[in-house]
Amino acid sequence: MSRFNTSGIGSIAILAALMGSLAIGAPSYNAEHAPPRSVFLTLPANLPEPEIEMTVSQDMSGRWQLRLDVSSFQFTTLCVSDAEAVPIGHAHVILDGVKIASAYHPIVDLGYLAPGQQRIAVILRGQDHRALLGKDGLLRQEIEITVPKRA
Repeated sequence: MSRFNTSGIGSIAILAALMGSLAIGAPSYNAEHAPPRSVFLTLPANLPEPEIEMTVSQDMSGRWQLRLDVSSFQFTTLCVSDAEAVPIGHAHVILDGVKIASAYHPIVDLGYLAPGQQRIAVILRGQDHRALLGKDGLLRQEIEITVPKRA
């Protein structure tokens, strides 16, 4: 008759409980002292903070275009695994709470939009996809448009 060896299970359970408590405690520690580094990229105070202006227009075919005029920010298609805290990267385009595009250039084709009120938000991201933070928080802008019914 073979026996199941349980001598290592207690050690594994203790280790798992310890690791679980660290995982739970880590986010609250980060939130008290600074934004989590894995999610946000805080720009240094000595750099000019990017400002976002957005315009949305419809072309003759009925497609919508988003134009991003962003001061002190450089759009790039180059992504890296660990970006420096500089205003270089891309933007996430969010339509009514759903990310619809990554903007690596200042002009984004939004395609055909459903009739009615639409809220478009843009969040600047670093080259490693972390959201950029300025002195007042997330570097983002929002615009609301009314899309007419198609004829």
